[in-house]
Amino acid sequence: MKRINLFYTCSVLLISLIGGCAYNNLEDPQIVPQPTPSNNNNQKYTVTASGMTFTPSSLTISIGDTVIFDNVSGFHNVNGTQATFSANPASFGNTTANAPWNYTFVFTVAGNYTYQCDVHAPGMAGTITVQ
Repeated sequence: MKRINLFYTCSVLLISLIGGCAYNNLEDPQIVPQPTPSNNNNQKYTVTASGMTFTPSSLTISIGDTVIFDNVSGFHNVNGTQATFSANPASFGNTTANAPWNYTFVFTVAGNYTYQCDVHAPGMAGTITVQ
């Protein structure tokens, strides 16, 4: 009988201690909830189309970042469509036009993208890596 009482007493004591620890942890003012990640850190990058080049011709960016293609001189477009580059994770591009123009695209899918100016392909091309 002593064994059962001792086991019962130890079990109740252990449950009380565990319960008390859990309760104290929930009420502990030093425990601070983790902040929710924010998408306010998205960056903007500019790629300039001029002459026969995109500058820079290669970029590495994060998901949600914006790329602004800025044609400062010449007759150009941006073609990153999956019809032209089937390995691109998503399509982007605009129509051919004389400068000045801007084309903006937000990259929301990770992967490696290739694009070109159709008028000056294959020499006028670039890549964007989205991580």
